[in-house]
Amino acid sequence: GNRGRGRDSCPPITGNTSAAEHLARVHGTEEDKVNCPFYFKIGACRHGDRCSRKHNMPAFSQTIILKHIYHNNHMSEEEARVAKTTLSPEQRFQRDEEFYDFLEDIYIEASAFGRIEQVCVCDNISDHMVGHVYLKFYDEEDAADCLTSFNGRHYDGRKIEVEFSPVTDFREARCRQFDDQSCTRGGFCNFMHIKRVPREFLDSMEAEAADKRRERKRALEEERRRKREERASRSAAAAAAADDDGDGADSAKPDGAGTGDSAETRKDAKKDALTATLRGEDGDDVADVDVDVDEEMGKGGGDIIEELFG
Repeated sequence: GNRGRGRDSCPPITGNTSAAEHLARVHGTEEDKVNCPFYFKIGACRHGDRCSRKHNMPAFSQTIILKHIYHNNHMSEEEARVAKTTLSPEQRFQRDEEFYDFLEDIYIEASAFGRIEQVCVCDNISDHMVGHVYLKFYDEEDAADCLTSFNGRHYDGRKIEVEFSPVTDFREARCRQFDDQSCTRGGFCNFMHIKRVPREFLDSMEAEAADKRRERKRALEEERRRKREERASRSAAAAAAADDDGDGADSAKPDGAGTGDSAETRKDAKKDALTATLRGEDGDDVADVDVDVDEEMGKGGGDIIEELFG
């Protein structure tokens, strides 16, 4: 992989250096005897579950990894080098065209959840890294939404395997010799050989993705507005029905009899109707919302709905 990365010198722990400071300094380096440095830097380790050190998968991250999702149907540059042959211009064109189609599919679908800061597709051919795609979002919550959406889905007939990745700085993950076209380990290098993508192609994809994000935002806002109006309408109808029931009960009584009781009955009926509406007749769970219906009775059902869901 990256020759010249030798181990950092590790001075002995002295009385002025706490054990916690020492562990923090060596965490994720080759001096760390507990945590796997390759998994920490690259999000992949050739030993897999058999590794003697811990692979600490983050609970949240800006970066998600789609494992083995890129399937190169043609001989890559690395495979060609290993096979001591060269790709014809036609093979290169077809390979690149299929790669750009693949990248556009993934990028546009993923960026619907938020802006992507960096996308990296591995050109390595070793089993533990082949076909990996890393997507680093600007926002951690967008990465989580994308992971949730992709989990369990399929692409090109293969189930997508997605997880959070500890990699947020690809400068430490990429093979510098590969970037200089001087890596002697080829596709079996343990550092990332990131496929090159023209800047203008990334810019064109981001422009299209931005349009789709705006469309998605408008659709979500319209859906929320429609639901608010539906809840307000149901609330008003329920309150009106409660008033009608109370008026009918009053008209059936002799003059002057039970006036106080009928007012109290109407108030209870309206309270029950508003409470039922707030609980959500369309399956929305708002039972955890602490609403004092007695205090809000004077505001009207529509105002209560707007306050909760506005």
